[in-house]
Amino acid sequence: MQAYPVKYSEFTCFKDILNEGKYIDHLDEKSKKKAKDELYEDPKERDAALKQFRDWIVAQPHYSVCNDDTFLLAFLRRCKYSQLEARTMFDIFHSATYKKTPEWMVDIDTQSKTIRALADTRCLLPLPIRDHEGRRIILWKPGGFNANTKKTPYNGETLFQLWGIFLYLLQREDMTQVNGYVFWHDGAGMTIPHITYVGADKFKNVIKVFYNNFPARIKKVVYYNCGAIMDAMMTVISPVLSQKIKDRFVVRSSMEEVYKKDIPMECLPREYLPDDYKGKCYGTTNEMHAKFWDQTREPAIQKKIWDLSHNYFKVDEKKRPDADIPQAAFRKLNVD
Repeated sequence: MQAYPVKYSEFTCFKDILNEGKYIDHLDEKSKKKAKDELYEDPKERDAALKQFRDWIVAQPHYSVCNDDTFLLAFLRRCKYSQLEARTMFDIFHSATYKKTPEWMVDIDTQSKTIRALADTRCLLPLPIRDHEGRRIILWKPGGFNANTKKTPYNGETLFQLWGIFLYLLQREDMTQVNGYVFWHDGAGMTIPHITYVGADKFKNVIKVFYNNFPARIKKVVYYNCGAIMDAMMTVISPVLSQKIKDRFVVRSSMEEVYKKDIPMECLPREYLPDDYKGKCYGTTNEMHAKFWDQTREPAIQKKIWDLSHNYFKVDEKKRPDADIPQAAFRKLNVD
């Protein structure tokens, strides 16, 4: 299994989140074909679809939300260019998040000392090299942070904000919008307090919204090193997951299985590779973390994420029109 042939530093999200103009196409030929075949995307009709979607958003008096091209494309692609499904997903994502878990996407400061302290535990890290399908791999290691809030500057709200930063950024990558994600869950050090860290109700609400109404293609969730804690975790999240998503969960008992079935070796941090491995490697967890967060903490990125989360993630339910999801004027794009 070979990794995807892309440059190590190719996190296009850092440029795209600052782009105020039209969508910039970063897709390679393989991904363009996937967008056409799987998502019904036609570049000739993309602008028209975006305009139709944006016109509906602007017409909704209860929204003060982002409506730039790259952000809206995530919803259209996730919903295979169905305007009705994209509008429904857009509404549920913003409304449910703003009402029940605003700390996930609202008022996020990447320079916050608490966020920095949690990020520096390396519990959450996007890996710089994509897998063989062009999917973005995210390493999630909850056992890496201290779940005793009396001994740390961070808490459950900080954890939501950390995830929010990643999603504000990575959802701007059109390669990720089209090819999707692999979430690699390393359960080393994970305990019951890690599962209940953000509160059971909030956790289930975010899981439900994330897997069902977040504009991301979740292609695989790999559980490794989870042991008995896996049963407790699935007891909490299983009731809110669709069978389609459950079928994408896999459990691995060894790194050899991960190498063979899930993640190319050259994508992984040095710590997860055999001592005698002589192939490509792009650094340790610490090195990968430093390269990503050095960019995340740039003043322009900090300002943009604050602006999006403070000024453009608001839903005023008192202003919601009676027919909040219009049923007219929907069409699928024609794809040759």
